[in-house]
This record gives sequence, structure tokens and C-alpha cells, in this order.
Amino acid sequence: MIYASALAIWQTVGNIVLFLVCLSLVVCLHEAGHLTVAKICKVYCFEYSIGFGPALIHKKFRHYPKGMSKEEKKCWKEHSKHTNEPKTIVITDSEGKKHKVGNPAYDGKVEGETAFSLRVLPLGGYVSMAGEDGNEDIYGVRVPKERTLNGVNHAKQIAIMLAGITMNFLLAYVLFLISYSLPQKQSVLSSNAVTVSEHIDSSSEDVSPAYALGLRTGDKIIGLYQHYVVLSTDGSDLKTVEFDFPEEQDRVELTSYISFTKEAQEKGVTASSYTYNDLAPSSIAYASQDLFYSFNHDLFTRSDKYKGLLAGKDSIRTFTVTYISASDQQTYTKTTSAINAIADSSSYYRFNYFGISPSTSTFHYSANQVFSNAGYTFSQLFVGLYTALGSVFTPAGWKNVGGIISVYRMSAQGTSSGSLAYFLLLWGYISLDLACFNLLPFPGLDGWQTLLALIESIFRKKVPAKFKNVANSVGLIVMLILAGLLIVKDIIVRV
Repeated sequence: MIYASALAIWQTVGNIVLFLVCLSLVVCLHEAGHLTVAKICKVYCFEYSIGFGPALIHKKFRHYPKGMSKEEKKCWKEHSKHTNEPKTIVITDSEGKKHKVGNPAYDGKVEGETAFSLRVLPLGGYVSMAGEDGNEDIYGVRVPKERTLNGVNHAKQIAIMLAGITMNFLLAYVLFLISYSLPQKQSVLSSNAVTVSEHIDSSSEDVSPAYALGLRTGDKIIGLYQHYVVLSTDGSDLKTVEFDFPEEQDRVELTSYISFTKEAQEKGVTASSYTYNDLAPSSIAYASQDLFYSFNHDLFTRSDKYKGLLAGKDSIRTFTVTYISASDQQTYTKTTSAINAIADSSSYYRFNYFGISPSTSTFHYSANQVFSNAGYTFSQLFVGLYTALGSVFTPAGWKNVGGIISVYRMSAQGTSSGSLAYFLLLWGYISLDLACFNLLPFPGLDGWQTLLALIESIFRKKVPAKFKNVANSVGLIVMLILAGLLIVKDIIVRV
């Protein structure tokens, strides 16, 4: 138990570190888009920062001035070997602060315009451009108006603002391409071989009932039934009742994970649209379903013999499984320990997952399929994200919205899946999500800055700086409040 707990802690730490690294890379590319186009448009950039808070690294790189010939560079290299000039010097800025900088007299190199920073909190980043918060940097360098963000034309301003979003769109598409280029796993629904999860879910230390029973990935389930101890509402008082599902006379040999009845096949039911009523009794999914979850979600018709039955806090179920072991080809019949019902967020009780899923096989997409699948995924998620954002203020929409904790859980889910293709697909989605969010015309976001530049371009009139500052401040406050609410929501929902 101590070993399992320590392993779970290290897995969590690893997931957090990997999440922060990947998030920083996504943000880094976003800000690199802003920086690159700003440099192309000759806008002076004070700082390119990944993260917020105190700086861990803050450095201006030195380079030879533009136009210096190879011979001149060679002379300066020789000069630096023999000169008595110090490599660095200390200068005092306009505020009286002292800074150590490179000495051009040492090797002919000059300080770059832009400082590169890595800060304590890797949950975002920014590019500080002249014209956003004044036109003096920390060294008191006066920036000409034509080199400020407000000094370039509106087309360049819009290009700079949209560059970060474009980088995230490109990253998303590239990650989708790579994901679909890798070996893919698909569920083999026609087999009675199963994949067994060691834990109930990726964030739980609890061993799944199937794993605890002795089932392992590759084992074939040929028989399965459940025994329930639940409550009956027949009469004036609640009473405890017991029953099996499927009942003994209804049990058949299980030959597939999912197969459909003839009626369901005629209706064109697929593996992504079925209810348990559509499944043939020979399906493992049919026999292993949480009957009360199915009742409450109208996935299984409640016949007369189940009417009046409900799961409560003291309800339990057990599984009796007959399976062929993949390791020794022997047939075993075992019964799990009691599985307790747990309270669900929808005000009823359900049972934890048994811990099995369909077996998988590996295949590769063709080159045409890789590009078409990446494009289709991109377009579907793009539309889906804005549809979700449009419904965020409805009860159903708010329920499906998550914050930074939800994003972390997505990353951890991708890690625990063991599939690089799935992990990259999830981070493509996260990059696309960031781009779509930033495109919104909300104060403080790139979409807002783009909208202001368009308004100024159309009406040939500057939007007052005071209005911009107030709007950006209000937008930042609203986004911080929203982020806090989503963190609280993520925690509450998880608990």
C-alpha cells in the first residue's frame, strides 16, 4: 500500500511537470508568433516572457551589428583575445538602477533589443511591445513612434495580434497530423477478449474490481452475471431485495464485447449511438452494465420485474465471471468482493466501473486519410468550441466548461492512456482551444485588440487610450474571476 501510494504521488508529480512543460510550449509558440511578426513589422519589443511573476532567467542576447562584414567580425574576435577591455560593464538607467551589460568595446557585439525571460509561474506569457505601456524601456531608451505598436499601420497591428492565434491554429493542425500519422488503436468489439484497467480511473489509487479478481488484459470472458442487493419501494416501507442480472435462464455464452440484436442492426445502430436495449445478450457490455445507471439514463427499459427497485447508499453488487486466462489458457470462475454504491452528482446512486473495456488492435492511416482526418478533426472541434462558448451561460453549457484543472486532467488522461497519438490529439485540442478563446473580441484578448484596430481603420479615428486601459483592466478582472470560479467548480465536481 505504501509503495502504491508513493508510485501514485510520483505519477501525479510527473503528470504535473509534463503538463506545465507542454503548456509552456503551447504558450511559447503563441508568443513567438507575436514576436516574429512584430519584428518583421519593425516594432520594438522590450521582452519576450514565458510565465509570470519573478524572473528565473532574464537575458538580452548580444550580436554583431547588421551590415558588419565577415572580415570585421574576424577582427573583433581577435581583438577580444588580446584586449584589456572588460567583457561586461555596469550602466545606470534613468531611474538610478544599475545593470550589468555586455561591453561593445570588448568584442564588437551590441545588446539585443529584446530581453528573453523565464518566470516562476509557467501558466501564460507575453511579449512587451513599445506603445503598449509607454515608450521607454528600463534603460531609458527612447523608441521612435514609427517603431511602436500604435505607430505602425492598422494592417500591421492586426497581423501582429493575429500571429499568436495563427501559431496555435498551426500547432493544433500539425499535432493532429502527427497524431493520425502514428500507429492507431481501435477497439475490437467483435471479440470477447478484454482490456483490463488496473485502477478504477487514471487519478485513483483504488484497484478496479476486475483487476482485483485476477482478470488481465487478453483474457476472454465467456460468462458473466451480477448479483445486486438494492432497495424496493413496493409497499409503504423500503425493504432490501436481491436479484441476479442476467437471471440464470437468460444467461448465454459471451462471444463479443458488443453485438447488436437483429432489430438494432436493421435500424442502423452503431457502436457510438446504441443503448443497452440494442445489445444482444451475448455482449459483454450487456451483461456488465450498471443496471441502475442505465435505468436513470433511459439506456435500458425497466421491465415489470425491476419496477420499484433503486440503488441506495447501502446497496452493493458483485460480479461472477467465467473467463479463459490468456497466460495459461485455463478456464476460471470467480466472484468479486462486494462493490458499494456511490452517490452521483445527479442525485442518485451508481456503482464504480468494473474495470474492463474492449480489446484493441493497431493499424495505420494512409497519407490521404491522415490529412483528411486532421482537417475534419480541426473543423469539427473549431465549430464545437464556439458552440460550447455560445452556451456557456446556460446551465447545460456551464456544466461542460472547465478551467486549468480540467485542462490538466485532460493532459493526465492522455498520459495515462499510454498512447502518444491520443496525447498529441488532446494537446492539439488544447492549442486549438487557446486560439479560439484568444480570438474572442473580449477586452484583454488578442481578438479585442484586433477589433479595436479594425474600428480605428474603418472610422479613421483613434479609440481613446483611457477607454482601452479601462476596458483591458475590467477584462482582466473578469477573466481572473472566471478562472477562479472554474477552479472552484473543477474541485467541487471532482469531489
